Amino acid sequence: MKILPIALTTLLVLSSCKDEPFAIARLKGSELLKKNDFEGAAVEYEKSLELKPDQDTKVWDRAAFANMKAGNLDRAAELLMKSMDRRADPAAKLDTLRNIAGMYKEGGDLENAEKYFQKAVEQDPKDEQSLKWLAEISSVRGGARAQAAEAHPEFLQVALTRYDAVMALNPMAADAYVNKRIVLIKYIEHLTKQKVSLLADAEAQKADKEAYDSMQEQATDTQTRIDELKTMLDETSKKLGEVNKAAKEAKK
Repeated sequence: MKILPIALTTLLVLSSCKDEPFAIARLKGSELLKKNDFEGAAVEYEKSLELKPDQDTKVWDRAAFANMKAGNLDRAAELLMKSMDRRADPAAKLDTLRNIAGMYKEGGDLENAEKYFQKAVEQDPKDEQSLKWLAEISSVRGGARAQAAEAHPEFLQVALTRYDAVMALNPMAADAYVNKRIVLIKYIEHLTKQKVSLLADAEAQKADKEAYDSMQEQATDTQTRIDELKTMLDETSKKLGEVNKAAKEAKK
Protein backbone atom coordinates (compact mmCIF):
# COMPACT_ATOMS: atom_id res chain seq x y z
CA MET A 1 0.00 0.00 0.00
CA LYS A 2 1.47 3.34 -1.07
CA ILE A 3 1.29 6.15 1.51
CA LEU A 4 0.53 9.53 -0.01
CA PRO A 5 2.45 12.60 1.18
CA ILE A 6 0.56 14.49 3.90
CA ALA A 7 0.08 17.63 1.78
CA LEU A 8 -1.33 15.60 -1.12
CA THR A 9 -3.59 13.61 1.21
CA THR A 10 -4.97 16.84 2.66
CA LEU A 11 -5.54 18.22 -0.83
CA LEU A 12 -7.48 15.13 -1.86
CA VAL A 13 -9.63 15.29 1.29
CA LEU A 14 -10.39 18.97 0.71
CA SER A 15 -11.18 18.29 -2.94
CA SER A 16 -13.59 15.53 -2.00
CA CYS A 17 -15.32 17.78 0.55
CA LYS A 18 -15.49 21.08 -1.30
CA ASP A 19 -18.85 20.28 -2.93
CA GLU A 20 -20.40 18.99 0.29
CA PRO A 21 -23.24 21.23 1.62
CA PHE A 22 -21.41 21.82 4.91
CA ALA A 23 -18.27 22.98 3.04
CA ILE A 24 -20.27 25.25 0.74
CA ALA A 25 -21.98 26.87 3.75
CA ARG A 26 -18.66 27.27 5.56
CA LEU A 27 -17.05 28.92 2.52
CA LYS A 28 -20.01 31.26 2.15
CA GLY A 29 -19.71 32.14 5.83
CA SER A 30 -16.05 33.04 5.34
CA GLU A 31 -16.86 35.21 2.31
CA LEU A 32 -19.58 37.05 4.25
CA LEU A 33 -17.26 37.50 7.23
CA LYS A 34 -14.70 39.23 4.98
CA LYS A 35 -17.46 41.63 3.90
CA ASN A 36 -18.35 42.33 7.55
CA ASP A 37 -21.79 40.79 7.03
CA PHE A 38 -21.74 39.25 10.49
CA GLU A 39 -25.40 38.25 10.62
CA GLY A 40 -25.10 36.44 7.30
CA ALA A 41 -21.80 34.83 8.22
CA ALA A 42 -23.25 33.57 11.50
CA VAL A 43 -26.16 31.93 9.67
CA GLU A 44 -23.87 30.16 7.18
CA TYR A 45 -21.34 28.99 9.73
CA GLU A 46 -24.08 27.59 11.93
CA LYS A 47 -25.64 25.87 8.93
CA SER A 48 -22.26 24.26 8.20
CA LEU A 49 -21.88 23.09 11.81
CA GLU A 50 -25.40 21.73 11.90
CA LEU A 51 -24.64 19.64 8.83
CA LYS A 52 -21.25 18.52 10.15
CA PRO A 53 -20.60 19.23 13.85
CA ASP A 54 -17.25 17.42 13.96
CA GLN A 55 -15.33 20.18 12.22
CA ASP A 56 -12.20 21.90 13.46
CA THR A 57 -12.79 24.12 16.50
CA LYS A 58 -11.71 27.09 14.36
CA VAL A 59 -15.05 26.83 12.56
CA TRP A 60 -16.86 26.95 15.89
CA ASP A 61 -14.73 29.96 16.85
CA ARG A 62 -15.64 31.76 13.61
CA ALA A 63 -19.33 31.05 14.12
CA ALA A 64 -19.08 32.45 17.65
CA PHE A 65 -17.09 35.48 16.46
CA ALA A 66 -19.67 36.27 13.77
CA ASN A 67 -22.46 36.09 16.34
CA MET A 68 -20.51 38.25 18.76
CA LYS A 69 -19.91 40.93 16.11
CA ALA A 70 -23.60 40.75 15.21
CA GLY A 71 -24.46 41.48 18.84
CA ASN A 72 -25.67 37.96 19.65
CA LEU A 73 -23.48 37.43 22.70
CA ASP A 74 -25.58 34.68 24.27
CA ARG A 75 -25.54 32.67 21.05
CA ALA A 76 -21.78 33.16 20.70
CA ALA A 77 -21.30 31.88 24.25
CA GLU A 78 -23.57 28.92 23.56
CA LEU A 79 -21.56 27.92 20.49
CA LEU A 80 -18.25 28.16 22.32
CA MET A 81 -19.60 26.05 25.17
CA LYS A 82 -20.79 23.45 22.68
CA SER A 83 -17.28 23.33 21.26
CA MET A 84 -15.70 22.55 24.64
CA ASP A 85 -15.93 18.78 24.19
CA ARG A 86 -13.87 19.13 20.99
CA ARG A 87 -11.03 20.84 22.84
CA ALA A 88 -8.92 18.09 24.37
CA ASP A 89 -6.26 20.41 25.79
CA PRO A 90 -7.23 21.73 29.28
CA ALA A 91 -5.46 25.01 28.46
CA ALA A 92 -7.65 25.42 25.36
CA LYS A 93 -10.78 24.81 27.44
CA LEU A 94 -9.61 27.41 29.95
CA ASP A 95 -8.90 29.93 27.18
CA THR A 96 -12.37 29.35 25.76
CA LEU A 97 -14.05 30.06 29.11
CA ARG A 98 -11.94 33.20 29.53
CA ASN A 99 -12.82 34.29 25.98
CA ILE A 100 -16.53 33.96 26.74
CA ALA A 101 -16.08 35.92 29.96
CA GLY A 102 -14.04 38.59 28.15
CA MET A 103 -16.68 38.88 25.46
CA TYR A 104 -19.35 39.60 28.05
CA LYS A 105 -17.04 41.96 29.94
CA GLU A 106 -16.38 44.01 26.80
CA GLY A 107 -20.14 44.02 26.17
CA GLY A 108 -20.78 45.47 29.63
CA ASP A 109 -22.54 42.34 30.92
CA LEU A 110 -20.59 41.94 34.16
CA GLU A 111 -22.97 39.36 35.59
CA ASN A 112 -22.30 36.88 32.77
CA ALA A 113 -18.62 37.83 32.65
CA GLU A 114 -18.37 36.92 36.32
CA LYS A 115 -20.21 33.64 35.67
CA TYR A 116 -17.70 32.44 33.07
CA PHE A 117 -14.60 33.66 34.88
CA GLN A 118 -15.92 31.67 37.83
CA LYS A 119 -16.23 28.60 35.60
CA ALA A 120 -12.60 29.11 34.59
CA VAL A 121 -11.52 29.21 38.24
CA GLU A 122 -13.55 26.08 38.96
CA GLN A 123 -11.61 24.35 36.22
CA ASP A 124 -8.28 25.73 37.43
CA PRO A 125 -8.27 27.21 40.97
CA LYS A 126 -4.79 28.62 40.27
CA ASP A 127 -5.93 30.65 37.26
CA GLU A 128 -4.59 33.99 38.46
CA GLN A 129 -5.84 35.88 35.40
CA SER A 130 -9.47 34.88 36.01
CA LEU A 131 -9.17 35.47 39.75
CA LYS A 132 -7.97 39.01 39.09
CA TRP A 133 -10.87 39.68 36.74
CA LEU A 134 -13.35 38.33 39.28
CA ALA A 135 -11.94 40.71 41.87
CA GLU A 136 -12.02 43.58 39.38
CA ILE A 137 -15.65 42.88 38.44
CA SER A 138 -16.69 42.90 42.11
CA SER A 139 -14.77 46.13 42.58
CA VAL A 140 -16.58 47.75 39.65
CA ARG A 141 -19.98 46.48 40.79
CA GLY A 142 -19.19 47.78 44.25
CA GLY A 143 -18.57 51.28 42.89
CA ALA A 144 -14.87 51.38 43.70
CA ARG A 145 -13.78 52.26 40.17
CA ALA A 146 -15.61 55.59 39.99
CA GLN A 147 -15.44 58.25 42.70
CA ALA A 148 -19.00 59.41 42.03
CA ALA A 149 -20.42 55.90 41.87
CA GLU A 150 -22.71 54.67 44.62
CA ALA A 151 -21.04 52.17 46.93
CA HIS A 152 -22.45 48.66 47.23
CA PRO A 153 -20.89 47.05 50.31
CA GLU A 154 -21.98 43.52 49.37
CA PHE A 155 -19.82 43.67 46.24
CA LEU A 156 -16.97 45.51 47.96
CA GLN A 157 -16.75 42.73 50.54
CA VAL A 158 -16.59 40.10 47.79
CA ALA A 159 -13.87 42.13 46.04
CA LEU A 160 -11.76 42.15 49.22
CA THR A 161 -12.09 38.37 49.54
CA ARG A 162 -11.13 37.88 45.90
CA TYR A 163 -8.10 40.15 46.08
CA ASP A 164 -6.98 38.17 49.13
CA ALA A 165 -7.28 35.01 47.02
CA VAL A 166 -5.08 36.57 44.32
CA MET A 167 -2.46 37.58 46.91
CA ALA A 168 -2.53 34.12 48.47
CA LEU A 169 -1.82 32.64 45.04
CA ASN A 170 0.80 35.24 44.15
CA PRO A 171 2.09 37.26 47.13
CA MET A 172 4.16 39.42 44.77
CA ALA A 173 1.15 40.61 42.72
CA ALA A 174 1.56 44.33 43.46
CA ASP A 175 -1.54 45.30 41.45
CA ALA A 176 -3.72 43.20 43.77
CA TYR A 177 -2.56 45.25 46.79
CA VAL A 178 -3.11 48.50 44.90
CA ASN A 179 -6.62 47.50 43.88
CA LYS A 180 -7.49 46.20 47.33
CA ARG A 181 -6.52 49.60 48.73
CA ILE A 182 -8.93 51.28 46.29
CA VAL A 183 -11.76 49.02 47.47
CA LEU A 184 -10.95 49.65 51.13
CA ILE A 185 -10.91 53.43 50.66
CA LYS A 186 -14.31 53.32 48.91
CA TYR A 187 -15.71 51.10 51.64
CA ILE A 188 -14.40 53.35 54.45
CA GLU A 189 -15.79 56.47 52.76
CA HIS A 190 -19.19 54.81 52.42
CA LEU A 191 -19.31 53.71 56.06
CA THR A 192 -18.11 57.12 57.26
CA LYS A 193 -21.01 58.81 55.44
CA GLN A 194 -23.35 56.18 56.84
CA LYS A 195 -22.17 56.89 60.38
CA VAL A 196 -22.64 60.65 59.96
CA SER A 197 -26.17 60.03 58.65
CA LEU A 198 -26.99 57.73 61.59
CA LEU A 199 -25.77 60.30 64.14
CA ALA A 200 -27.80 63.03 62.43
CA ASP A 201 -30.90 60.82 62.46
CA ALA A 202 -30.28 60.02 66.13
CA GLU A 203 -30.20 63.71 67.01
CA ALA A 204 -33.41 64.24 65.10
CA GLN A 205 -35.02 61.39 67.06
CA LYS A 206 -33.62 62.42 70.44
CA ALA A 207 -37.09 62.72 71.93
CA ASP A 208 -37.64 59.03 71.19
CA LYS A 209 -35.15 57.34 73.51
CA GLU A 210 -35.56 53.88 71.97
CA ALA A 211 -34.98 55.14 68.43
CA TYR A 212 -32.12 57.36 69.60
CA ASP A 213 -30.36 54.50 71.40
CA SER A 214 -30.81 52.18 68.40
CA MET A 215 -29.25 54.65 65.99
CA GLN A 216 -26.39 55.40 68.38
CA GLU A 217 -25.70 51.67 68.65
CA GLN A 218 -25.71 51.34 64.84
CA ALA A 219 -23.31 54.27 64.58
CA THR A 220 -20.98 52.62 67.12
CA ASP A 221 -21.07 49.32 65.19
CA THR A 222 -20.33 51.20 61.99
CA GLN A 223 -17.33 52.89 63.58
CA THR A 224 -16.05 49.50 64.72
CA ARG A 225 -16.21 48.26 61.14
CA ILE A 226 -14.48 51.44 59.90
CA ASP A 227 -11.66 50.85 62.38
CA GLU A 228 -11.29 47.25 61.14
CA LEU A 229 -11.09 48.40 57.53
CA LYS A 230 -8.57 51.13 58.40
CA THR A 231 -6.35 48.51 60.05
CA MET A 232 -6.70 46.37 56.93
CA LEU A 233 -5.81 49.40 54.79
CA ASP A 234 -2.65 50.05 56.83
CA GLU A 235 -1.62 46.39 56.57
CA THR A 236 -2.25 46.35 52.83
CA SER A 237 -0.24 49.57 52.34
CA LYS A 238 2.63 48.13 54.38
CA LYS A 239 2.61 44.91 52.38
CA LEU A 240 2.51 46.84 49.10
CA GLY A 241 5.60 48.75 50.20
CA GLU A 242 7.40 45.49 50.96
CA VAL A 243 6.42 43.99 47.60
CA ASN A 244 7.58 47.08 45.71
CA LYS A 245 10.85 47.13 47.64
CA ALA A 246 11.45 43.44 46.91
CA ALA A 247 10.74 44.04 43.22
CA LYS A 248 13.31 46.85 43.12
CA GLU A 249 15.88 44.69 44.87
CA ALA A 250 15.25 41.89 42.41
CA LYS A 251 15.96 44.25 39.51
CA LYS A 252 19.30 45.19 41.03
